[in-house]
Amino acid sequence: MTDDARALDALVQRARASTPDGADAVRQLRNLCVDAEGPAAPFTKTPRGAMLVALISVVVRNVGLQDKVGALRALSLLKANDDALRRAARAGAVPALAQRLRDEDGAGRTSADAARALGAMASSSDVCQMMIRSGVLGNLSEACARAASEETGEASETARFAADALRRLSGRSDAYDSRALFPISSDPSALDLTTESAVRSVVEVLMSEATVAHGEASAALGRIASSGATGRRAVARCGAVLPLVTAALGGERQRNASLAALRSVAGVDAGASAMNGTTQNDGWYSDSDSASARRDREELTMAEKLANANGTASSLGGLNFFHDMIDLLSSLLELRHSLEPAAADAALALWALAWQPSNREHMTNRVTARLMALAREGCATSRDDALSVLSVLALDEGGREAIHAQTGGAKLLDYLQGSEGNSPRAFDGETVEMSFDELIERRSPLGDLEKSSTGLSAAVSRMHCA
Repeated sequence: MTDDARALDALVQRARASTPDGADAVRQLRNLCVDAEGPAAPFTKTPRGAMLVALISVVVRNVGLQDKVGALRALSLLKANDDALRRAARAGAVPALAQRLRDEDGAGRTSADAARALGAMASSSDVCQMMIRSGVLGNLSEACARAASEETGEASETARFAADALRRLSGRSDAYDSRALFPISSDPSALDLTTESAVRSVVEVLMSEATVAHGEASAALGRIASSGATGRRAVARCGAVLPLVTAALGGERQRNASLAALRSVAGVDAGASAMNGTTQNDGWYSDSDSASARRDREELTMAEKLANANGTASSLGGLNFFHDMIDLLSSLLELRHSLEPAAADAALALWALAWQPSNREHMTNRVTARLMALAREGCATSRDDALSVLSVLALDEGGREAIHAQTGGAKLLDYLQGSEGNSPRAFDGETVEMSFDELIERRSPLGDLEKSSTGLSAAVSRMHCA
């Protein structure tokens, strides 16, 4: 047994005791498990988080070595440290923490620490199975039942953490609720709801394993988005942007259809801004398209497959493919009101691309002002997504200079370097009522990550504080 394993075993044994030292050990286990959970685990479990992971996974396969390192770095921020969580479980942390869920010392601090640690451990699918077999489901549900029996109308921290742990154990993913993430004042019409239902169905196909249908699904979204205001609004609001960006990294026909759909959502003229000289037909493609445009990835020539293996953007239609995509996403950042969800999703896509040095350099003077505007003018979700991109751009001197040049840029840089961060994140409502200016005025310790649902920006901030 290694020294680390012995120390972990000793910590778990201490955590079993209902003493001040035992409470301190539970808090240490919480910190250990939350660190292993990673800064974005709660967000990754949401539909938008899953879309972002899928996009980065495809980006990794389509960039050169230098940019691949950046993409893998971004992917690591979105994944939990399964090995560390499994080690904690094997040391007996699950029953020890379950036992402490009943402790009501002070304000219930120890029970809350235990519930939060169990929720973090449930970020690992392997540990989830161990937890279910150990009977922790009963302990967590009992904590929730105790809170419900009090009829106070307020959920305790222990109950909230226990409910989150149960959600992770169940594998349940909340539906993509754009109206909760992006509140608007007007009520949807029957036509809005019908069109949104159709768009959600097509998005599900686009995200499925049925790759043969991805090209047609992309074209269908383009068709709906270009049909008029209702169709454009539905595609913007129903989480189509991230899957379309992912689909654009596929075969040529699929890529063209995806880009046409994104242009329709952005309101960009297809003929004037077609990437790589491709001309679209109102957002979808006719039978007169060239044979090469109808080939899927499986039909690529050996030369193209070698280009893919080398990870260059030339296989995606030109060396500037990602730069052109960034320009298109930058156009989406300007969308507001009922179209604002597309702007927030574009910010998430930019976050995925910003980790590649060549993309980050291209972004600096093209998206910084628009990201600042989205952070100021958008709702809490849009604001936090925009800040996540700015925190990555601030890794470079050029990015910091571009941010500093904006109104309020100096305060924002201080915030990014000294705050706990809020984005990309799961929707928890904590800072919904704060304006952008109020948020960046808030001074919080860098190490206090528990006020945030992910702390992803804090992890990035540490990189340029190191």
